[in-house]
Amino acid sequence: MWTDVIRDRLIDGAVWLFALAAVAVFRLVDSTLDLRVFGYEHLSAVLRSGRPVLIVVWHGKGLLPVFFLQGVPLVVYSSQTRIGRIPALSRYVRQLTLASLQHLGYQVLDASQFTSESRGVIRFLQYLQRGRGGVIAADGPGGPVFRAKPGAAYVAKKTGVALVPVGAAMRDAIALDSWDRFEIPRAFTAAALVIGEPVDVHEDADEATLAALSQQLEVSLNDLTARAEVEAFAHRTPPRLSEVA
Repeated sequence: MWTDVIRDRLIDGAVWLFALAAVAVFRLVDSTLDLRVFGYEHLSAVLRSGRPVLIVVWHGKGLLPVFFLQGVPLVVYSSQTRIGRIPALSRYVRQLTLASLQHLGYQVLDASQFTSESRGVIRFLQYLQRGRGGVIAADGPGGPVFRAKPGAAYVAKKTGVALVPVGAAMRDAIALDSWDRFEIPRAFTAAALVIGEPVDVHEDADEATLAALSQQLEVSLNDLTARAEVEAFAHRTPPRLSEVA
């Protein structure tokens, strides 16, 4: 029993330290990116109004927005995702991701720390109702990729937050072998963020309306992502030394 406790503590400590190192590396890479941002005025207007915002991204393209929005006080809710082919590895990767978000200054609500998923969702809603902003992946926690689920629209209905979709793209990125093809930018690459107009959800919206809004959000995210790809690939960055040699 005690050996299990000690082992778990050691693993947690190792994950925390590894996350700290990973964030340091990602920050270094982030500082080299040739990043262009479009539509920031949409997000800025909501923040200036004092209204809470819920940033909506695609799961596999969330790294760039997360780094860009570090200065905004946001809560990230992490649902219980499906376990991959190697359960232990999937758990450690999830722990590493959440620890990295904390190192970046985000408050993380981990569904696994609650007695049920619904309790975690309730806590997330409470944070938003108190005026805190949040981040949600429209196709999380387990896909299908680029297919918006009703979660974002439901949260907006319950809390009154403004949904702000954000598309992201990188000209040169590493795509992980995961359901969402999670993208990590290579150093010195061109990248683009395109922030869309806020989407409002009325508190009286019925299921049909929520479904229609989710479809609208899906179309918007895909359009924003497509525009980000055009901007990232059209913008030339200096060649690498290997390309010059």
